[in-house]
Amino acid sequence: MKNLKLAIIISAIIALAACPLFAWGESNPRAMAIGGAYTALALGLEASAYNPANLGLSKNHSFSIDLFSVGVNLKNNSFSLNDYNTYTGQFLNEDDKNAILEKIPAEGLQLNLLTEAAGLSFSVGRLAFNFRGLGASRINLEKDPMELLLFGNAVIPDINLNNTHGEAWAIGDGSISYGHPLQKWESGEMAIGASFHYLYGIVNQKITHAEGGIVTTDSGFVGDGSMVVRSAMGGSGVAFDLGMSMVFADNWIFSACWQNIYSKLNWSKDTEELLLTFDMQTINYDNLADTTINDSLIKSSDTTYSIPSFSTTIPSVVKLGIARSYEKLTWALDWEQGTSPGVSQSVNPRISSGIEYNPVGFLPLRAGISFGGNRGTLYSTGFGLHFGPYQLDLAIANNGSILPNKTKGIAFSCAMGLRF
Repeated sequence: MKNLKLAIIISAIIALAACPLFAWGESNPRAMAIGGAYTALALGLEASAYNPANLGLSKNHSFSIDLFSVGVNLKNNSFSLNDYNTYTGQFLNEDDKNAILEKIPAEGLQLNLLTEAAGLSFSVGRLAFNFRGLGASRINLEKDPMELLLFGNAVIPDINLNNTHGEAWAIGDGSISYGHPLQKWESGEMAIGASFHYLYGIVNQKITHAEGGIVTTDSGFVGDGSMVVRSAMGGSGVAFDLGMSMVFADNWIFSACWQNIYSKLNWSKDTEELLLTFDMQTINYDNLADTTINDSLIKSSDTTYSIPSFSTTIPSVVKLGIARSYEKLTWALDWEQGTSPGVSQSVNPRISSGIEYNPVGFLPLRAGISFGGNRGTLYSTGFGLHFGPYQLDLAIANNGSILPNKTKGIAFSCAMGLRF
């Protein structure tokens, strides 16, 4: 039982170091394939995730429905598939060990996972109704344990756990969006729009406090530590988006949207804090071999207590997009800017650009690139199969490199629906 408690504590220290990324449009394969440069192009039900004002444009779909859409984005910040194939199962010399360690940033090895799924979302005229579920996590493994594993305690005698922190959550999002035509002129038009989101909180976990570590002494290893995890298993809230779109001569489109201009999610169900502690006495070969004391070398405890409800917000972001449509080619460019720093949003701008080419009407081909912010560089591609109103779209993206064996992550999206 004590070993089980220790495993839970260690797993919590490693796996609960998570940060959410509130993903909008992760399950949209057309958007993913053109690098996310979709603010000026999203029409029908898709406008809710990018700019509701597009619903007010005359080129908007009269009716659209998604039968299903799903997206997954998995990446790390250190190693590529080529690194894995090079070092796995091999004898590592000093140069190999140093090369592996140099690939890990100072903040540690991070593994990020984004997921989004939606179904039976639809739009009618200038109104769109969307239903989706979103979840994300970022597992952070500090660099000290990796250095200890590679070089031993002579090089890294102490392991510090004080920087363990993070947050993880999953929510459901039901939204209604409306776009209103504001003005038309001979060579263009202008529209405004808004979205209201009802947010259903599924789970929220956050490490609010962590301290401790493991130290090498002359006689062995000793250590202690504690961590407080705040959690909730349900809640509700709202969020609002505002947007504006303009169409100019020669099919130029300019679009601007302020997402989550206001948001608040109140977590009120099963709110509690979990206090985890461990105290490790001197660990060495002699003590581990002594059956009379080895079961008491590591003492751990966990205490759970209720806390009042609490609130969280969703990061606010401004998106600017421009697009140009030709007979068989569409080009788009987006600028995304977080308005404040946070665990799920960088204040560094992110730029996305992509193209869609239709050699034949039923087979649109797409490619794009995006970089900046806190998501790294993504190289993306995809295609669609469009037969009348029926549409099936697929997309894939590599993180950090256009070459599959050098990518540090992969994203995939698929959707099926009808457009009229």
